[in-house]
Amino acid sequence: MNISALRTYALLQSALFQLLTEMPFEKITLTRLCARSMVPRSTFYRYFEDKYDLLRYCLRRFFEESRLDEDVIYLKNQESTQAFIAKVIAVISRNKEIYRKICQTNKNGIFMDALRSCLVQILTEKLEASETEGLRLNISRPIFTYLLADLFLSVGTCYLEYGDGYAVDAFVADVSRFASRAFFTDSPAPQNGMQD
Repeated sequence: MNISALRTYALLQSALFQLLTEMPFEKITLTRLCARSMVPRSTFYRYFEDKYDLLRYCLRRFFEESRLDEDVIYLKNQESTQAFIAKVIAVISRNKEIYRKICQTNKNGIFMDALRSCLVQILTEKLEASETEGLRLNISRPIFTYLLADLFLSVGTCYLEYGDGYAVDAFVADVSRFASRAFFTDSPAPQNGMQD
């Protein structure tokens, strides 16, 4: 990619994030995106079909920035689950207030469904590429990608809403225990009367 294209991608991504903190996704128009980014509409269409395509691009960039490999993306074992959660939380932490504001602004709109659809598409593409290299699912691909996308969204949302009360390592450990179904322990309750 040339410098002009990189600049256009960066301007549009930044404009989308800014607008998402101010208004629900469904109210963001191409006119607003182009005005905020100072990118002409014709240039927008050179790179993206619509705002959903731009959202998919932003998610792909998130995956690239997180450096999630296949073992991590597909949660093949407890170590990969912890690695996934830690990497996602690290990326979210860098822009936590922006992500938090985006979630608050878009809580009752179509944004989470749009995000889930984009994630399912990205995960399906990654899975199809993995299957050509010998990786095979034991369950239906649409079910797997939908549930995995929901897990990704739930972890991010949970961290944004409740993560302030935890050290990152403690949050990652708790989510990993949940993913491995280690919900309960047989040990007695704490003596000081405190419960989680």
